[in-house]
Amino acid sequence: MKKAALYARVSSQEQVLGTSMDSQRAELERWAEYKGYQQTLYLDEGLTGTTDKRKGLQSLITDAKAHRFEVVAVTKLDRFFRKLRPMLDYIHQLDELGIEFVSVGEGFDTSTNHGRFSLQMMGVIAEFERNRIVERTKEGRHATYRKGRWAAGNPLYGYHYNPDTKELEIKEDEATVVRRIFNSYVYDRLGVGRIARNLNEDGIKPRSHETKRRARQWYAGAVRDTISHTGYKGEHPLGIRMPAIIEPALWQLAQERRKDNRKLHRREGSPWLLQGLVKCGLCGHALACNWSHSTRRIYSCRGRLQLSKVIHDKCSLKPLDAEWLEEAVWDKVTDALSNPTSLMLALDDYISKLTEKSAELEKAIRPIEAELAEIAEKKRRLAEDWVVGSLPKDKANAIKANLDIEEIRLKSIKDEIDPAQLEELETTRYWLQFWAGRRHDLDLRLNLIMGNQTEKGQAAEVAKVITGMADIEDASLRDEVGSPATKRQLLDYLQCAVIPYPDRIEIKAFLPVNNIELQEYNPSYR
Repeated sequence: MKKAALYARVSSQEQVLGTSMDSQRAELERWAEYKGYQQTLYLDEGLTGTTDKRKGLQSLITDAKAHRFEVVAVTKLDRFFRKLRPMLDYIHQLDELGIEFVSVGEGFDTSTNHGRFSLQMMGVIAEFERNRIVERTKEGRHATYRKGRWAAGNPLYGYHYNPDTKELEIKEDEATVVRRIFNSYVYDRLGVGRIARNLNEDGIKPRSHETKRRARQWYAGAVRDTISHTGYKGEHPLGIRMPAIIEPALWQLAQERRKDNRKLHRREGSPWLLQGLVKCGLCGHALACNWSHSTRRIYSCRGRLQLSKVIHDKCSLKPLDAEWLEEAVWDKVTDALSNPTSLMLALDDYISKLTEKSAELEKAIRPIEAELAEIAEKKRRLAEDWVVGSLPKDKANAIKANLDIEEIRLKSIKDEIDPAQLEELETTRYWLQFWAGRRHDLDLRLNLIMGNQTEKGQAAEVAKVITGMADIEDASLRDEVGSPATKRQLLDYLQCAVIPYPDRIEIKAFLPVNNIELQEYNPSYR
């Protein structure tokens, strides 16, 4: 007696529409009984036919490779797959194993040439129908968004969907966590990593721990996404109506802190002059600021930690004495400032490179921003026309609705751009605007210095000029080049990066700075 594998599948959407698993099973069992086949059932309930990640399907393929049956039967081709390419691949696998494939409801099998031809034609139709379903689903979702309503899926953390009102409402237990994140970030000045650790230590789980992804804890990235999402101040980027959990003023304070963090990673009042500027030349890890025996400050590579990356050996770079390293770097930087002419040439080259880099990064973003600006201008003119009465209200509303649709589309495209690329562009624009706006004034000031002092004196005066451009509240600090505030300000303005190796320390900046070579480099922290 031949053995047959009977496969049935329904997706969650098809269950709603009334497609029954029981009816498929009954039809397949009647067919097998008529053929006199021994039956084995393989079922997938609530799963899409566009992927092979189905337990029942994978069990069927495993048993096929073990030659536990000679025929595979489905009621219709789209029960097996809704995409032509994977469907043909799997049926080809069955054919290579000598197993027939039969579509009971469509009356063909792969043991005949006509059946194989019909199979490919039905596969094309199944994929076409699937694409139509996807298109209709997207159209319906966007139509719902245009009405300011949530369309599908899990809403933003802190909210839940009310099916009666068809609106998003605040989920108070999650909203409390959101408020805690913002308060910790803005008022307590905690970093996103520290906030995530605090939530995990208090046993607060992200919502996704109940889903198939099973995220068991908070991560810095999730906290960062929470802080940056405009929905929490009641302004969803897709125009969906939702109550605000966070006051707009507090949300804006959080964004301003995020911008500040991109420019300066050193905390105010910190004794670590090079915090955030030192990166290991061997493994690429940032060097952490630590204390040796609680008495001496050191910079040590994170790659030396056992838990840094298990796939690599521990980094061999020795810890660096902080006092020595900071003094050595500062000496090299001030030496580089002793020639104002070289400084201006390097600055001009740096501005040129920033301009090129900004133009390159803007290629993908500028067209979208230009179109969004054009839509904003059209809305402004439309409002003026309606106010003065030159445009009927119904026509104005129709035009505004079309502009809103296009604005949502463009914003969704912009949201898909790599956040790292947007952040890099913002940082590049910041430094380009900073130096381009101060270049002429700096040139005039440096010309007054040249020739009037020794090289060492010139270097000190140049440092004073550059740090004098800083926005330092205490005016007395501008005259104290040796103070930590002005030292760090100068290193940031010069875009300094410190890269230690076992035999040298490289100092990168927009102007040439000599390395700390072997004979003057003592990596120990004795």
